[in-house]
Amino acid sequence: MKRAKPTFLDKCVRLIALGLLIGLVLGMLAGGIDPRRFQYIAFFGLAYPYFLVLNILMIIWWCLRKRWTFAASTSVLILIGWTPLTATFGFIGESGEGAKTNAEHIRMMTYNVHSFKPYGQNYIDPVKQQMLNLIEEENPDIICFQEYFTRRKGSYDITDSLKRILNKPYYYFVPSSENDYEATGLAIFSKYPIKNKGEITFVNGYGNSSIFVDVMIGKKMLRVYNVHLQSISFDKQDYNYLDQVKYKMEPKLYPSKRIMIMLRNAFLKRSGQVDVMKAHMETCKTPYIVAGDFNDTPASYAVRQMTKSLKNAFKEQGTGFGKTYNGKFPNFQIDYIATTKSIDVLNYRIIPAKLSDHFPVRSDLILNP
Repeated sequence: MKRAKPTFLDKCVRLIALGLLIGLVLGMLAGGIDPRRFQYIAFFGLAYPYFLVLNILMIIWWCLRKRWTFAASTSVLILIGWTPLTATFGFIGESGEGAKTNAEHIRMMTYNVHSFKPYGQNYIDPVKQQMLNLIEEENPDIICFQEYFTRRKGSYDITDSLKRILNKPYYYFVPSSENDYEATGLAIFSKYPIKNKGEITFVNGYGNSSIFVDVMIGKKMLRVYNVHLQSISFDKQDYNYLDQVKYKMEPKLYPSKRIMIMLRNAFLKRSGQVDVMKAHMETCKTPYIVAGDFNDTPASYAVRQMTKSLKNAFKEQGTGFGKTYNGKFPNFQIDYIATTKSIDVLNYRIIPAKLSDHFPVRSDLILNP
């Protein structure tokens, strides 16, 4: 029996499917290609989660149409990209809700607190207090803050509050901006004694940098890197335009071009910043953790290279898409915890607290001999 000739609809769907497959492949390749060599590939890495979902929908469509060859070939292609797939979507993991099950485990947490206030809003004391209550409840042994904010005195003397509620006298704070009244920057708080500390600066990376501390856990030394890679630096007009496109489908040339340029510049800067981080991490002679706001998705060059040869905590124990960003764009995973191979990842949890424009992320770890 002859198969019916493809209809016009079939031909249109196949053309769309081909475009989605090409986008998926380019997204899979993005993590291995430096944007400084081919800058446009980075946009496909950013869009990889979307291409992944759309191709899965195409598989369902092919199955409903009984086009088994198309369904099978699309499935195989997705599985060929196992590395970006498992970094983007977790199938089976342990969330580790509640308190630690063993006092010897290390509870690691990272949180971009956006100055302890909601994105784009003024300081709201109840929101700040909710953030502090959340941190107190999670009770991390080590916590990395990006966009950390504190004042010298008053209710927004966050440093004093954290030292009190967490009973952690050890901390390292490096301001990127400060005056006699207040300061903002990167901070690490630890219940373990800090034996060494330092700052890693990025060229042309104002507001984005890295700090590290070496902490003594029993008789073992552990390094913790707190990283804030290049932000896209969208402002209010950019977010308003994204809302316009999302809800009204009214794209315009100039704002679209502006956003594309901002994304491209961020991709390029993050590539250079990852080079700086990798060079520094290669000199570290102890086990280490790198955590923070990488400002890019799991299939990107920046994230793939940063976590290369490391254990990505989400990949080890995460489930679902691992959304860590509470803003409008990008809307998937951009906050990470990764460790050297000698550290076991017991669980991974994203805390769904819509307070900052990021969700806090934490993981319980074991530092092996």
